[in-house]
Amino acid sequence: MKKDKIKDFLSRSKEKNRISNAYIIHGGDEQDRGDIAVYLSCLLKCRENPPCMECASCKLISRRASPDVRWIVPEKSILSIDEVRDVGKDIYVTSYEGGWKVYIFIIERIRDEAANAFLKILEEPPPSSVLVISSSNMNYFLPTILSRCQKLGLNYSLPSGTEGFASSQEEFVGILDLIGKGRLFDFFQRVDALVKGKDREEIESWVEKAVYLCRKEYLEPFGVEKKFLLEAGVEAGFPDSEGSLLQIMEDVVEMKERIRYNINLKLGLESLFLGIYQLLKNP
Repeated sequence: MKKDKIKDFLSRSKEKNRISNAYIIHGGDEQDRGDIAVYLSCLLKCRENPPCMECASCKLISRRASPDVRWIVPEKSILSIDEVRDVGKDIYVTSYEGGWKVYIFIIERIRDEAANAFLKILEEPPPSSVLVISSSNMNYFLPTILSRCQKLGLNYSLPSGTEGFASSQEEFVGILDLIGKGRLFDFFQRVDALVKGKDREEIESWVEKAVYLCRKEYLEPFGVEKKFLLEAGVEAGFPDSEGSLLQIMEDVVEMKERIRYNINLKLGLESLFLGIYQLLKNP
């Protein structure tokens, strides 16, 4: 759905007194999701519908300075139990200006130990509070959390090819290169260091960045427009064989999914890389 249509939907919801206590804004890009979160907050705090965006309340919200609109932006985009507990205490305190209080979570995942506490807030929120999850992908959240949120899906958009994407993809290619050069001791050490330096959610995010590299390498030969490919400046050097490349992409996606189910991360990644090497060697 386009951004303007979502705004119209929210305005009609307010007119009909059907504002939900929880929303998840997913898809699109970070700026568009942020614009929707700001619009919803202004809609709730402004006297106008659609919001005027000019009054003191709207201006404070647009600057992310309103005392009644809290932005929760966790480190590494993963919501922790301490952040959930803090919201759980604050949500029952009367709003500064009166009326609605809004909590906007800029997150990609919720830690396992935080999910149940977050779900409890969703199950029994005060009537004048709204919780908003802003995320590129809603598939990382528990079904019980998603079922309690009104879903606002923006049109598909590729993530930006940030330094983080390039760094992760370079590391992915570098580990494959160690196998190709027969430096297996260095390979096992590199995977071990990768796992020790990241938790399960971070490894899943790391593998997701490799998925976009595989996707680009797979689609590029078909003449797909650049705007549909994530350009992070990294070349994988995958084989020309379409079947082998498709299998590599499927293996990486499968590993990304398996990480959620408590597999041994080190053994899983070692198996993934060795399997990819075999496909590279025998395309």
